[in-house]
Amino acid sequence: MTQTKQHRSVAIGLAWIAVLAMPCGAYAAKGEKVPSTTPPGVTLIEVVRELGNSQPQILWLRPGDADGHTLFAYQQDEPRSAKCVAQCAQEFPPLLASRDARASGDWSLVRRPDGARQWAYQGQPLYTWSKELNPGEVATNVALTDTSNFKLAEGAQKPTSLMPPDGWQVVRFQPAASMALPDGIDARVVYSHQAVALTDAQGHTLYAFDGDARRDQQLCTAARCDVEWLPVAAPALAASVGEFSPVTRADGSLQWAYKKQPLYRYRDDALPGDALGAGVDEHWSVAVLTQNFRPSGVSVALLDGYGATMASDGMTLYGGYAFGKRWGGRNLRDTFKDAYHKGKELGGAACDEAQCLKSWRPFLADARAQPSAFWEPITRADGTRQWAYKGFAMYTYAGDEAPGDHTGQAIYDFKKPEGNSEYLKKVAFYQEVGKASGGAGIYWNIAKP
Repeated sequence: MTQTKQHRSVAIGLAWIAVLAMPCGAYAAKGEKVPSTTPPGVTLIEVVRELGNSQPQILWLRPGDADGHTLFAYQQDEPRSAKCVAQCAQEFPPLLASRDARASGDWSLVRRPDGARQWAYQGQPLYTWSKELNPGEVATNVALTDTSNFKLAEGAQKPTSLMPPDGWQVVRFQPAASMALPDGIDARVVYSHQAVALTDAQGHTLYAFDGDARRDQQLCTAARCDVEWLPVAAPALAASVGEFSPVTRADGSLQWAYKKQPLYRYRDDALPGDALGAGVDEHWSVAVLTQNFRPSGVSVALLDGYGATMASDGMTLYGGYAFGKRWGGRNLRDTFKDAYHKGKELGGAACDEAQCLKSWRPFLADARAQPSAFWEPITRADGTRQWAYKGFAMYTYAGDEAPGDHTGQAIYDFKKPEGNSEYLKKVAFYQEVGKASGGAGIYWNIAKP
């Protein structure tokens, strides 16, 4: 073994369910508590279409259960009989909430006939499907059907693929669907800030200003205000939309405000998803709607040349990925992604031998850890629990001595097809996960948000 550095959907309530709470999307102004993007036990998964020799194409986000299974909502408008409730609960088990669960944002609780409480998203009670054995299989099949004209894709949906039965629909994570938004403003996951926040139509992060748009020049020089913070312009005939309202600037132009806080873009946010303006000035903050769960000590760090990365107590986090076919470099700013299901297949097997564990230290989770948003605990072969991000187990690297070090970046751990039967089985396993024809092994890469 050698190492080389290198629609909005409209839900129709069922007659037998009593809605306990259904709050709308929430905005956390300065001093307010930020709601969680998902409740404990509910995950977020990127639904992708895998491409022949390139990065997977991210199509949309979906909520999942604690194991990442597809969640469904019943879409028929006629009431369902009590008999069907009992029978259907076997094939479509409800996504139950714990006794201490609390409704928040788009997540509400509904009371079932047996007294149990069930999660609902944007008013839609949520279910899993007993026929889905591989987490996310049905959601992927739906996505492949939606993009069946994408000729370069692999894994096209087949007639025998598992699809939702009549009346059932895969639930998508669409935070903007519960908000009234002006043209040009959206609500999306901003990965580098680990939150759902307001963005412009292209996905650029928006920031809320803690002050009066007419007097913002008093807080900084005119040049800085004009160049560093870019007002989100509203049209001359703009009218209020939901919580959004046009405010007049000192020069007489109109600017959008949300809950009376003027909105801006930050000059140095070059790409959608950047949030480089966070913390630059105390008067401007990311216009966060909900905050994604992160394990204790986890933060987003900025590495020169790599952009945002995940860190634990400042130490860079890495994922181990089975070799796969890729065109182009892997060391660029945001080049390496892989499908969630591959991480689930690998589990802790990217590094489970004594020699490997000398270099790669599993990012451990305690016994009480619960999955939420993009994080979930997995159980390793030795019984310990380890955090996984977007399906892939997370590690720190023994060669990193201080926060910000990333000497474990772009390490290829080649597995040669030789040795005893157990070793050969592992080589074959890596080849199967990565679908790589030119070799087998693990590629170690910094964990990108």
